[in-house]
Amino acid sequence: MKRIALILNPSAGKGQLLELLDTITSKLQQHCEEVTIYQTEKEGDGADKVREIASEVDLIIAAGGDGTVHELVNAISALDQPPAFAILPGGTCNDFCRTIGMDQDPLIALEQILRKQALDVDVGYSSQGRYFLNFWGIGLITQVSLSISSEDKERLGRLAYYFSAAQNILETDPFHLEVTVDQKTRFDGEATLLVVGNGSFIGGMQGFFPQSRINDSHLDVLILKETSLASAWSMLLSNWTNDWPESDHLLYFHTDALTITASPEQTIDCDGEKGEHTPVDIKVLPKYLTVLVGDLEDSALQENTYSVD
Repeated sequence: MKRIALILNPSAGKGQLLELLDTITSKLQQHCEEVTIYQTEKEGDGADKVREIASEVDLIIAAGGDGTVHELVNAISALDQPPAFAILPGGTCNDFCRTIGMDQDPLIALEQILRKQALDVDVGYSSQGRYFLNFWGIGLITQVSLSISSEDKERLGRLAYYFSAAQNILETDPFHLEVTVDQKTRFDGEATLLVVGNGSFIGGMQGFFPQSRINDSHLDVLILKETSLASAWSMLLSNWTNDWPESDHLLYFHTDALTITASPEQTIDCDGEKGEHTPVDIKVLPKYLTVLVGDLEDSALQENTYSVD
């Protein structure tokens, strides 16, 4: 990879990445012939820059948090010939970054990137035109995110998500949910949460899909039929034991595509970004994006990595 572009959100991580920018740039220049740094000023700048430079670079590095990653991935995934992608963590949770084994220290993560170990990962896609690396959800997961103030997120970091979840777990109103797979009804009833996962971390926690695999050509689907302490405890316990969540109130399955309708219609949370509403079709795009990875714990994923020049 001779030509690298780093797209930086200067406000990510309370400006930590910006403080390290000279060191990061110097390190990249020692290993690559051409390094270009771009700093975003507002939402959408990163996506615009991807579309402008993608054909001229071998690798695009997202330097920022989950929002920066989501914006750049949506721009890259829409390209006919996307360049490889990497992440320098700089946000609150850095969920997909954790999934691919990147160290949360940006300088250590940079050393991992420079090893140039790649994995072709699945990407989720919704009929509303949005790509996702990590998760798509409605119900409780959206309420948790909406109830976090920017002040709490800045002050408490990942803890803000846990506190918000605790406050909302028994207060989320159920909705009627219908999920169709292969033109057959997979679920039809009352629910308070549906999460479609690709990565294994949400809000810095691995409890939803502790054994999720990002190159198996499937999405993980979790439905919380009703909010109860028993089902919440089961989901939390799965985070500690690395088992699949089990409860009479939970439905879990794999699929490569599904159709989701809800009444009343539900606000969608897609990798932390909100705006669209149900109904929607979702599918997996198998091994769609080449991503540079860190120290993967999953041996099956390790076996599928390869070196890139």
